[in-house]
Amino acid sequence: MICSKIGLQPEPRSDVADVVVIGAGIAGCSVGWHLAAKHNVTVVERGSVAGSEASAHNAGMVRLLGEDPAERALAIRTADRLRSPGLDWDKDQLSRVTGAVLGLAHDPLHLHDGVAHLRAHGVAIEALQDADLVRIAPGLAGAPLKARWWLPEARVVDAHTLVQGLVRGLVRQGAAMLYNSPVQSLALRSGQVIGVQCPQGVIRADHVILAAGAWSHQLTDMLGVERPLYPLRRTLLSTTSGAVQSAAHPWCWIDDEGLYFRPETTGWLMSACDEHLDLPKATGSSRGAVQPTQRALLHDKVSRFLPALADVQSRQGWSGLRTFASDRSPMLGPDPQLPGLWWASALGGYGVTCSFGVGEALQAWLAGAPPGWLHAGGVQPDRHMLGRFPIRPTGQLHRPRLVSQNQLGDARD
Repeated sequence: MICSKIGLQPEPRSDVADVVVIGAGIAGCSVGWHLAAKHNVTVVERGSVAGSEASAHNAGMVRLLGEDPAERALAIRTADRLRSPGLDWDKDQLSRVTGAVLGLAHDPLHLHDGVAHLRAHGVAIEALQDADLVRIAPGLAGAPLKARWWLPEARVVDAHTLVQGLVRGLVRQGAAMLYNSPVQSLALRSGQVIGVQCPQGVIRADHVILAAGAWSHQLTDMLGVERPLYPLRRTLLSTTSGAVQSAAHPWCWIDDEGLYFRPETTGWLMSACDEHLDLPKATGSSRGAVQPTQRALLHDKVSRFLPALADVQSRQGWSGLRTFASDRSPMLGPDPQLPGLWWASALGGYGVTCSFGVGEALQAWLAGAPPGWLHAGGVQPDRHMLGRFPIRPTGQLHRPRLVSQNQLGDARD
């Protein structure tokens, strides 16, 4: 496990830090990693190791062609860094280039704005014709697609290696890692966040960065500051390879249908992109079992949209939580209602995709030099949020179900 060695870190240098990061997932570790060179950083984690919750359930695909412009901007910065991640991964293969095909089965124009965005930033992307599609991604042979986009430089990241390197870099730069330390509350003075209350006592800080994923709302709700976050459970299944060899295959995503498959050593990792509101428990893991209905949903989609892979057999799987704001954009930056509090949340399952970008953005804002590549207004925590959130129970964009903030509150109660 991550931190079998790293988890045995010394106690914090003092009960005062420049920055306290709540949550040692990908986002929290990335923010701390970016800040530790110039700040006294303490990362506080409720679990016994870093990256043990949503970060551990990530499929690892760096998705550049996403729906949300802020997500795309963060992904572009992350992809740039992955080409040369630095000394904290000098002995490990953090990522590999696999290429990716993004297909559309219903609306051929769905991702056109994203394509233009990527091309404007020099990202290699091209439309595929049927003959090229079968040559590049034989697993999509016969798929009823109305459009398909090829990204030859797309990558897959090992999430375990990513977190391990981030923690290694944090420790190397003198940051403190506190495990088994659930934050009980934010410490306030005259309306200003001045630290966090942990079982060990209060850790004071000039800046507190909330990167606790599905648990983030608990700390602000008790202060009367509502930042609606929707934890949605999604299922992933490992399958056999079938007739199509998976080793050198690109990862593929039929976006508007909600179906992806990624090559593994002995088969495929697949998901029907199901979404179900499911709030995390205060203690214990958020990892869940595969429900029969979700297994059936995946098999149905494969039979209809991936005829070349119809012979694969599902094996083990799991479900994990992906946390969203109601507009599906990240929640990043300072919270105007709680001075001293910063957010690095609502990444919606794209923690790997946005990993280095999130840390870079927070680093720039804290330094007083806003990043020109990310529009702050689109991700600021107090932006206007929709009162109802269209979730996608079957993964299909055209069959959403509305969930209200009242339903979210009832589920919490």
